[in-house]
Amino acid sequence: MMPRVIAVRYLGEYKLEITFSDGSKGISNWRKRLAKAKPGGVFEPLKDPEYFAKVEVWEGTIRWPNEADICPDVLYAEVTGKSPWTSAPAEPLERVDDLVVEVQA
Repeated sequence: MMPRVIAVRYLGEYKLEITFSDGSKGISNWRKRLAKAKPGGVFEPLKDPEYFAKVEVWEGTIRWPNEADICPDVLYAEVTGKSPWTSAPAEPLERVDDLVVEVQA
C-alpha cells in the first residue's frame, strides 16, 4: 500500500509537519504553492494564515474546510524526496493487458 498521511501539524508561516503511514515525517512549505494560487481558486482561501491552520487529515491526505486537498503521493515526494512507490513491493507486470481497467457505464 502506498504511504498515506496519518498526522498533520501546522507549524506557522504556511509550513506543515506531515507524518505518513510508513513512518516518514517531514515539512511541507506551502508559501510558493499559495503564491501561485489563482484568484477565486480553491487554494486562494488558504492564503489567510488562520484559515490555512485549519488543515486536517482526511482519507489519507490533508484538506481544509473548503474541501481543498492535494494528492498524498505529491506530498510524500515533496516531504521525503522519494517516490511513494519505492516503499511498496515492486511486482512486475507480465503483460500490458494487466494495465487495462474496464469501465462499464
